[in-house]
Amino acid sequence: MTARNLFKIITRNWAAKLFCFAIAVVVVLFNRMSKIEDRSMNVPFKLYTNTEYITTQDIPRTIKVTLRGNKDDIYSIITSDLTAYADFSNVSENGNYVRPIKIERSGSALYITPLEIHTTISQISFVFERKTIKRIPLEPVVTGTPAEGFELSGTLLSPNAVTVEGPESVLDSISSFKTTSVDLDGHSDNFSVKVGVENSNKFVHVLNSDVSLSLSIAKIMVVRTVQNVTILLARCADHLTAVPNVQAGSIKLEVNSKRADTISASSMKLVAELDNIQEPGTYVLPLKPAVPKGMNMVGFSPETVEVTFTAKNITQESQETPAEPAPAAPAEPAAPAEKPAQ
Repeated sequence: MTARNLFKIITRNWAAKLFCFAIAVVVVLFNRMSKIEDRSMNVPFKLYTNTEYITTQDIPRTIKVTLRGNKDDIYSIITSDLTAYADFSNVSENGNYVRPIKIERSGSALYITPLEIHTTISQISFVFERKTIKRIPLEPVVTGTPAEGFELSGTLLSPNAVTVEGPESVLDSISSFKTTSVDLDGHSDNFSVKVGVENSNKFVHVLNSDVSLSLSIAKIMVVRTVQNVTILLARCADHLTAVPNVQAGSIKLEVNSKRADTISASSMKLVAELDNIQEPGTYVLPLKPAVPKGMNMVGFSPETVEVTFTAKNITQESQETPAEPAPAAPAEPAAPAEKPAQ
């Protein structure tokens, strides 16, 4: 077949053929248009920033977008295939900045064409401040009650401050942080625990949260003053008699609360040592308290006592023993009578 004959065949009934072609194009376009749909979805939002700066505003987690394209194509896209982002990495001083929101494709979204993506907001703004590092004191939080007769006598935090990072204006408004609470219920001995740092500000990051809290538990001590404590004179020389100017005093004690009602004046003394006094006279001598074991002496009165010494009056009764009568001398025999002369 010659080219001339081919041309005659093509142009034969050309009007009808042109009409059919136009109808086919319309059908194809209509078919395609019937498959074009819109789909709304929320996609992750990412903020690119200068690491030396931080914002005090809430950063949205997602951005709403509208997809327009083939129905089968747009419904094959999942949220992780698209990411909305705004780039603030060139921020170099404190202030308010505005940046456009852009879309980053990944996964199946990379290969779908045509695909139109529109965000509900075209740009976003944030206020940025230079990031600051600061040491802020810690305060321990203790709850509960120790065992009966005991009390919390002291706490020790190590370290007693934490290093935090955040916007300067926010850190300047924080005077201290509190630890997580520690329960004292039932404790009667010293103990240590690891505690956390309570931080409710999402713009502040605690850099060192390894904190130890030591708690000291002690017996509850009360102060009691005992009256009418006997003054005892000890080791007086045998040849002297000692008489104090007062007979009793008082002692102030620190005792366990459980023993506070059991102490009595009879269980303690105020003692004056007399062994250095050898001559009669009046002397002022120091007193020393003698208290039961387990009681701490806080003070006593009087601190000295005036003692008068006198010599003992020793009399020896002499008893006279009557002299026994001297034995009688034996009688001399009588001389014989002279005979008368004859």
